[in-house]
Amino acid sequence: MSTIKIKVETEIEVLPQHIDDLMVTALEGGINYWCRKAKIVSIPEGVDDNVLASDLISKGGVLEMYDAESNDKWELTLEKFLNGLKLYCEEYKYTDMEDLIDNHDACTADSIVQYALFNEIVFG
Repeated sequence: MSTIKIKVETEIEVLPQHIDDLMVTALEGGINYWCRKAKIVSIPEGVDDNVLASDLISKGGVLEMYDAESNDKWELTLEKFLNGLKLYCEEYKYTDMEDLIDNHDACTADSIVQYALFNEIVFG
């Protein structure tokens, strides 16, 4: 009998702190080779105006990400971030958020943000 493949879906519990941890890693080195600046463009009502950019996405805010070599820019939202995280977890077979957080690095955070913005890895 030949090998049979089935697709298995699972739910992963994502906490705001997980998002913040991944975003700080992305903004402090993971994406800097292709993104020259991340600018806060929307702070949700009730969130302190002094919120860090790395803590904004988990609170439902919006960041504008600027390309390092052109005038291109993209908006990063919580919905897009979660989609990028989903794509990353599917690609690398993560089923436990704590495992991902414990083992993430700049490359991980970069990939998640790229999946969030482009649905694929654009900058290698």
